Amino acid sequence: MPGLRQVVDGGLSPKVDVVAVHGLNPKGADAKRHAWETWTAGDKLWLRDELPKSFPDARVYLYEYDSRVFSNKPTFSTAANELLDKLTGARRKDAASRPLILIGHNLGGLLIKQALVNAHNNSRYSHIKDATVGLMFFATPHGGGKNRENVKANLGLTAASICGFVGFSSTDSIVEAVSPGSVFEDTLTEAFRHQLEAYTLVSFWGKRDTIVNEASATFGLPGYRETILPLDAAHSDICKFDMASQEDQDNYVTVENNFSWLFEKCVESIANQEMETRIQALLPTADRAANKTGSFVR
Repeated sequence: MPGLRQVVDGGLSPKVDVVAVHGLNPKGADAKRHAWETWTAGDKLWLRDELPKSFPDARVYLYEYDSRVFSNKPTFSTAANELLDKLTGARRKDAASRPLILIGHNLGGLLIKQALVNAHNNSRYSHIKDATVGLMFFATPHGGGKNRENVKANLGLTAASICGFVGFSSTDSIVEAVSPGSVFEDTLTEAFRHQLEAYTLVSFWGKRDTIVNEASATFGLPGYRETILPLDAAHSDICKFDMASQEDQDNYVTVENNFSWLFEKCVESIANQEMETRIQALLPTADRAANKTGSFVR
C-alpha cells in the first residue's frame, strides 16, 4: 500500500510541508526501499539529515508507492489520486492550507504533475493544488521546448529510456505504456501546461545523465518562473549526496540554495494568506459601522 513516511516533524509549528516522490524503481527491486534509497548516499538521507539544519520548520515526508502504476493510464491516474488522498489525510487536522513543496525524481515528477492535474479537476483535492507553491524536479522528463508535438515525442522516448535503464525490456507493459503515443503524451503535456503559471519551479538535470538531457528535463519557461540548473551527477545519483565528497557537497549547496528560494515563496504565501484573513475579518466590522453611522463611503 502507498504511504507517506514522515522523516522530519518540522517542530511545534511547521511552516511548510515537503513531500519527496521517487521515480521508477529498478525491475524486481523493493518499492519501499527504493523510496528511501532514491534520496540516500551511504547512510545519509539529505532530506532528513541535512535539510533541517537550514530549514528546521519544514515538515518532510517521503512517499512510498509501487512504481508499476506507470503501466497504464487508468492505474497511473488512480495512483495520483492515492497521493492526493494521503496528502489530504496527513494535512487534515491543522495544515490543510500549509504551503507545499513537492519534489520528484525522474518519473516521480510525472506522478506529481498528474496529481496536480487531478486536483485541478476534483474539488475534493483542490486544496492541495492551491497550497502547492514550489516544485523541484530531478531529471524528470518534461519534454522541454515550445513545440508541443516535439514535446510529446521527446517525453515518451525519454520515459521509455528510463524504463530500459532500470532493467525493463521493450516487451514489458510499462515500457509500452510510456512510449510515444501512450499515456504520457496528452495527459502530461496538454493538461499540465495550463497550470504552469501557478507554481515556482526548479528543474535539475545531470551533466553525466545519459537518459534525461537538459532539453528534456525542462519546461522552457521564463527565468522568473523556472530555474534550470545542472548538477554534476548521473541519472541515479542526481538526488543523493555523499557529504564526504566535495562534488556532492557542491551539488547539495546548489540544491539547498534553490530550495531556499521555494521556501521563501512559501513564506510569502503565508504572509499573503494572513493579510487576506485580516482584511476579510475587518470588512464585516466596517460594514456594520457604516450601517450605524451612514458615514461609510463606497
